[in-house]
Amino acid sequence: MQKAVGILAAALAVAGLVGACGAETQSDARGVAQANADAVVNVQIVVEMTTSYGGESEKEENRTSVTGTVIDPSGLVVTSLSGTDPSHMISMFMGEDDSDFKMSAEIVDLKIKTSDGTEIPADMVLRDPDLDLAFIKPKKAPEKPLAYVDLSQSSVPQLLQEMVLLSRLGKVADYSLYAAVEPVHAVVTKPRTFYVAGMYSSFGGPAFALDGKPVGILVLRSAKGDSARSMFSGYDDMMAGIVLPSSTVLKIAEQAKTAVPQE
Repeated sequence: MQKAVGILAAALAVAGLVGACGAETQSDARGVAQANADAVVNVQIVVEMTTSYGGESEKEENRTSVTGTVIDPSGLVVTSLSGTDPSHMISMFMGEDDSDFKMSAEIVDLKIKTSDGTEIPADMVLRDPDLDLAFIKPKKAPEKPLAYVDLSQSSVPQLLQEMVLLSRLGKVADYSLYAAVEPVHAVVTKPRTFYVAGMYSSFGGPAFALDGKPVGILVLRSAKGDSARSMFSGYDDMMAGIVLPSSTVLKIAEQAKTAVPQE
């Protein structure tokens, strides 16, 4: 009887410890989300799509919105290229055998919508298809510096270390901040380092360690080569949502700061 009571007491103690750890994680994550909420913005895009196949072409205008992360007080925003350019997403699935099919996308209007609802006209200044990154700058310098994520103060997480992932919901949810806590499910080091954060699928937002230091930016990584487009390939073989390290994003961001608007 005493042994059974001892086992029960130990189990309750462990459960209490787990509960305390869980509450502490939630508190830390909530603090990270609140501290960085204003740096997570909504990028509103109007894109004119042109598709051609078999000698015929068609144009269509699409409106969409994606999450972006302000990474400089000047208003420089980084987001996932896949979300801003539908033709980039389509190209992930097209091989050389699909040369008869062409798709292009032209951005005809671009705005940064801040957390207080302010809409700032902006330009696309740099694209990096390999990293799935797009950089956006306000057409005019903001009257006051914007809240931003300082990627130079980065964190390098370990396997199963928890991260705080932030994004913005769409119009249906009044562009509210969305936060999730996910562990690092995988650390990939070749051909470049990145982290896999489960099935989280909102790209363009930042990922943080629980101490508030930025881990990186959420983007979409696609496999290269014809084998990736095989009819027998599953989604997991072709693409995955990943966290691109802050240091990697920062290198490209330095180029974006002086880049001119792209046509």
